[in-house]
Amino acid sequence: MKNSLKALALAAVVGVGMASAAEAQNRSRSYQAYAVIDLQTDAPKARLIDAAERALSGYASDLNTSRPIAVQTPERPGRFKLENPLGENSRLGALAALGGVSAQSFMIATCDGAVWVANLTRSISGSQQMRATLCLFPYANDQRQGYHLNLFVNDTAESGGGLSQRFGRAVAGRLVGTPQEFTERMLKDTVFAMEGASGASAVLIEGEPEIPGLAWKR
Repeated sequence: MKNSLKALALAAVVGVGMASAAEAQNRSRSYQAYAVIDLQTDAPKARLIDAAERALSGYASDLNTSRPIAVQTPERPGRFKLENPLGENSRLGALAALGGVSAQSFMIATCDGAVWVANLTRSISGSQQMRATLCLFPYANDQRQGYHLNLFVNDTAESGGGLSQRFGRAVAGRLVGTPQEFTERMLKDTVFAMEGASGASAVLIEGEPEIPGLAWKR
């Protein structure tokens, strides 16, 4: 075990040492992702939600969930909406724009009509700042019944910086993968947990960017 950790550390140092002086500058790269997944099942919502929360608990620095009561199940599932809480015309929005901060980085997902909403963050200093929202929308009609799981992720991956920052990212990357790989794994594990709990077969209705491992379920 000690030898493997030494090898890991050595590999990380070598990777960091190869970076040029220009790469010492702090950089960040933001991306957004969303997915809409269908779970056709008559299983009770609590069964799916419990499974999803167990899966998510291992991925978040902070996890906040709610289970709103649905007065009536609609024939068609709902869908998340994106909002900018700062507002394009607000003073805070104007200050953010002057600071070179894109309004897209502040977008949040709202889930009106969902029977479950999960908001989670993953914050790793100098590496990743991720915010994700998951919504579960029920539906029932003459042809089928089930749920649509909606996911929206706003992820910022950091690069460059000093030697200690680059060393930490190199080690973390070898242990848990890149921030984007981590996000994709989080979604897949959540979906697979819901499938196992309900007996449903998940189908990816749409999403961007394409998430490896789920695309074949279209």
